[in-house]
Amino acid sequence: MRKRTLGPLLAAALLLPSVAASAPAAVPARSGPAAAQAPAAPAAPQGGGTGRKVVLDADMGELNDDAVTMFMLAKARDVDLLGVTVVTGNTWVEEGTAYALRQLELIGRTDVPVVAGACEPLMPGRQERLAAENALYGKAPWAGAFDSVRPPAYDKLARPPYGGYPRTGPKKDTAAADFLVQQIKRYPHQVTVFADGPATNLALAVRTHPEIVPLIKEVIYMGGAFDKPGNITPAAEFNWWFDPESARIALRTPFRKQTIVPDDAAQHVVYGKKQYDRIVAGPQTPIKKIFKDLQGPEFAKNPKATHLLWDAITAAVFLDPAVARRTETRYVDVDADFGADYGRSLGYKLDEFDAPNNPKGTRKARIVLDVDAERFWNLYTGLLRSA
Repeated sequence: MRKRTLGPLLAAALLLPSVAASAPAAVPARSGPAAAQAPAAPAAPQGGGTGRKVVLDADMGELNDDAVTMFMLAKARDVDLLGVTVVTGNTWVEEGTAYALRQLELIGRTDVPVVAGACEPLMPGRQERLAAENALYGKAPWAGAFDSVRPPAYDKLARPPYGGYPRTGPKKDTAAADFLVQQIKRYPHQVTVFADGPATNLALAVRTHPEIVPLIKEVIYMGGAFDKPGNITPAAEFNWWFDPESARIALRTPFRKQTIVPDDAAQHVVYGKKQYDRIVAGPQTPIKKIFKDLQGPEFAKNPKATHLLWDAITAAVFLDPAVARRTETRYVDVDADFGADYGRSLGYKLDEFDAPNNPKGTRKARIVLDVDAERFWNLYTGLLRSA
């Protein structure tokens, strides 16, 4: 098979989602326990606070691991959440934008801007090639957004978000990559970027504005599977499988510090009814209500149901570095050649491949391979159950 090479970046206009210019004046509300809940009043702008400055770049869902990560960062007292940038991955960017806006409204954090970003992976035709990829290498059990029809706008989804459509709208006239650039230049050497979905927005930002690279404090990824099989194909974890080209660009960029939370680490913290009960106990809060409404019926039907938390671990190791019980520094890369290993994460150990013997273009990253489960759960449940 002919080796595939990375073509030029897609034009920004092709990557921007079709979001409405402003929030709709009147939108239908979803029926259910939260439908009558009034949206939170907008708060004062948060940017410029004294906390550690972060931007969450995520493929947002309804109370998925990205949403819980957003809640954790929004609740942490020493964090200044500058914004949430949205990328297609688990959901289409229009869906993720609506979910981010509405969930921030429900917890009273409308001061946090939401910015829509890349609606497709960097390489053209990723979705169209998926049928051929499945035929050659086996069907992916989960293709995220590609498993559904893309909606026309964030206020025109196939189904309204939990609690109804957001009353606020995404940041106007700015794409996610541009917002990243703006915040990094506004706060040089202070911003940590969470790349908790496919790395498309981050790749666009560093390719179009390479001057921001030395100004980024740290990039924390949820992605990859280094010492275990992938969770989408035998080779690849979802985020880096969805857009391998962007993951490769990001990992090969000379950031001052890169931390990776791969699927390896996620296996050590399995969420179930025990943790759910800890979160929802006690007086009602907006976050507890979301958990009760969206997860309560599932656990009532199947008390043995479990989930992995992937992205939430990135927030935990940032907020409390001691959560990371075992880490290794390796030279990292992603296989972006179309084939059975498409999206495979590569980690070259220093004892064999330290510079100048590291594969050309690879850069060091700290990989979290195990976590302190008790410390993680105490942090996780403590933040989510707090008033």
